[in-house]
Amino acid sequence: MSVVAQTLGHDSRVLSLIGAGHMLSHFYQLSFPPLLLVWREEFGASFIALGLIISLFSLATGLSQIPAGVLVDRYGARPVLVIGLLIISGAMASMSLVSDIELIFFLAVVAGIGNGVFHPADYAILNSSINPIRMGKAFSFHSFSGHLGGSLAPATIIFLVALQDWRFALLTTGLTGVLVALLILLQGGILQDDHVTNVANSRERQNGENNWKATAKLLLSRQMGLFFLFFLFGTLTTSGVQSFSVVASVDIHNLSLSNASTALTVFLFAATFGILLGGVAADYAGKHEWVAATCFLFSSIIFATLAIWAYPSALLIIVFGMIGLAQGMIRPARDMMVRAFAPEGTTGRVFAFTSTGIALGGAVAPLFFGYIIDQNATIWIYWLLAIFNLLALGTVLCQRYLSPINDSPS
Repeated sequence: MSVVAQTLGHDSRVLSLIGAGHMLSHFYQLSFPPLLLVWREEFGASFIALGLIISLFSLATGLSQIPAGVLVDRYGARPVLVIGLLIISGAMASMSLVSDIELIFFLAVVAGIGNGVFHPADYAILNSSINPIRMGKAFSFHSFSGHLGGSLAPATIIFLVALQDWRFALLTTGLTGVLVALLILLQGGILQDDHVTNVANSRERQNGENNWKATAKLLLSRQMGLFFLFFLFGTLTTSGVQSFSVVASVDIHNLSLSNASTALTVFLFAATFGILLGGVAADYAGKHEWVAATCFLFSSIIFATLAIWAYPSALLIIVFGMIGLAQGMIRPARDMMVRAFAPEGTTGRVFAFTSTGIALGGAVAPLFFGYIIDQNATIWIYWLLAIFNLLALGTVLCQRYLSPINDSPS
């Protein structure tokens, strides 16, 4: 492993560069939902077609992460990160030039491929560049920067659209990513980038080869299935809100596009703060599953009320903030539950498998909810979100009472 930074100033510079890239990754992902109604008007596309844009981006991101990790190990994280950022920002900027929806489909795939490099490259750089005594805070900041970028996206896109048009919005934000990529390239000397395999990783791979049967048994266990469903239903909820809550708020609650985008922005900011609050709550409660269960139940009830009552604009924005806070609080509890289950030496494999629920949910949700809206059944968006939270609650209760996480396989 490379020599780690010895000063706080050095670590801060590293985090600023990596955080800027991660912020843009989430910003670009959440740039699509505010544009769906605009694209529907300009291209005459159905909502299921518009949802396909988000699904293609998410699917390409998920499928490109493993190849990106291989490239990071072989060629180093810095060049892969810069190339990935140039690909996604270039694709987003290129969308401003298209004349038909099919080209946006293609560029969404290209952007997703570029987006797939961030986590493999970012974590490799952080592991090599940050002083170990600050590693925990560094990873927390990395997560926070991503959520902050996603939180800023809807309001920023709407502002730029209002300032000129959607093409200007994508061109401006895309070129911003190119500038950040160039900054990372120029400042790359402070980003330690050892990609020589260390002894621990070599031993991990050898153990994985020798014990593939035990690994398969672990990944196919009932607990792993429940965690997979936990991640899936949770992502169906957040992706559903991110993709079509703006459309649902305009259609059902008669909000303006600006107020509907504000509600989504409040949801995202509240979720970001909820991540920090959730860690405190889980430690205080001592039972991580109860934090997750309480938040799922609360969210389900609130989503149901959105389907029943017509909230005024100001109150609806507050309600979205409450839901976002609850959804954010779930994440630390969720991760702690998975860590508690994972036998020693299997954490990477366990998280890789359960996280496929995130990729699947992110790819399916936009298409599924887009189809619902195309059937003139927008009200079912909120009912389904309530149901998904109840199903997620069920996975938590099953973990608690049927497959206690303390009984993890050895």
